[in-house]
Amino acid sequence: MKSIIAMNKSNIKISLLIFAALAWSGSTVSCVHSNGKEHTESHDHHDEDDDDHDHDGHSEEEQHEEGHEGHDHSQLIELKANSAEKFGVMIERIVPSAFSNVTLVSGMIESKASDEGIATTTRSGLLTLSPNINVGVKVSAGSSLGTISASNVQGGDPTVQAVAARNAAKRELDRLKPLHEDGIVSTEEYNNALRAYEEAEASLKLLKQGSVNVNSPKTGVITQLFAKSGEYVEIGQRIAAVSGNTSLTLRADVPEKYITLLSGITDANFRPASSEATYNVKELGGKIISNPGSAVAENGYIPLYFTFTNNGAVAPGAFAEVYLISESRGNVLSVPKEAIVEISGNKCVYTAHGEGHFMKHVVTTGATDGKRIEILSGLEPDEEVVVKGAQVVRMAETSATAVPGHTHNH
Repeated sequence: MKSIIAMNKSNIKISLLIFAALAWSGSTVSCVHSNGKEHTESHDHHDEDDDDHDHDGHSEEEQHEEGHEGHDHSQLIELKANSAEKFGVMIERIVPSAFSNVTLVSGMIESKASDEGIATTTRSGLLTLSPNINVGVKVSAGSSLGTISASNVQGGDPTVQAVAARNAAKRELDRLKPLHEDGIVSTEEYNNALRAYEEAEASLKLLKQGSVNVNSPKTGVITQLFAKSGEYVEIGQRIAAVSGNTSLTLRADVPEKYITLLSGITDANFRPASSEATYNVKELGGKIISNPGSAVAENGYIPLYFTFTNNGAVAPGAFAEVYLISESRGNVLSVPKEAIVEISGNKCVYTAHGEGHFMKHVVTTGATDGKRIEILSGLEPDEEVVVKGAQVVRMAETSATAVPGHTHNH
């Protein structure tokens, strides 16, 4: 029995020695650089051919590490070039440049009074708007915005009432006519009765037409609706406002605390509330039309006005974010706002690293002019940043397609 126990102890010792040898062998075969890259190398081979790996006084390993300084290639994201092109991924090499100081305020897009028309009713009745008629819809001059019908009006058929009114006016006119001829009734009284009869007759003829159209007064965009389908309207009531949509006004509501900034404002970017696009006043052929020196505060805000030519994509009557642009700063690193992706509360961008490979950077942002965002840290000049399709790269990252660490066999 003692001999068996001694043999088992011997076997255990041998197993431990083999395990230790394997562990030592593994540690000599694989080495990990400080930047996270793993190299699988044969140290015996390095001992035999040291001269072949000495490049200008630096080992191959040192040169490899110097060439990849600052980049953890184990974090590369793979997105094949054809997929990136298919999904619209675009790259921009960023360089320091001038960046304008901006002040973000609220505002509204308005149409000029001279460029606006009002559609009104020509009879009383129930309004039925045409399909798709709504604020922001383009219409042509004379096109139908809806119809007005006298049928099914609560309180009785207005045609019957109009007949009664016409008949009463006719009887009164017939009564006064002989009296006027005999000089008993004045001409003024007779003419008033005649006018009342003619108006009653005209109203009756209009009602007998059934339904009548409400037409657009001009070509443009509907900026406001004053009545809804199914609503009872009176003669002459306003139905819709239509803007010619050629020249629009941007009103920026500037808080009084920014009054000292007004004199330096020369331009503005704005984003309508219903749009993801941001527009520039000067690029739309516009300019500032307010005189900041004579601006007067209203309820704590100073209105600042810009005028611009509409490009067909901006609907008057919409609220907007307005980025007031003043003096610029030089040597600022910035990216288009579409390049920023928010991940777990961090603002990130992606940079290209060779064909089909991308890397994520957490960045600190500064000011924005509505189109571009200042980068305070996280990127270096001349990096190639994904400016369109960043969400596509983000999806590639979350689908676990990260490239594994480089392995170099020697």
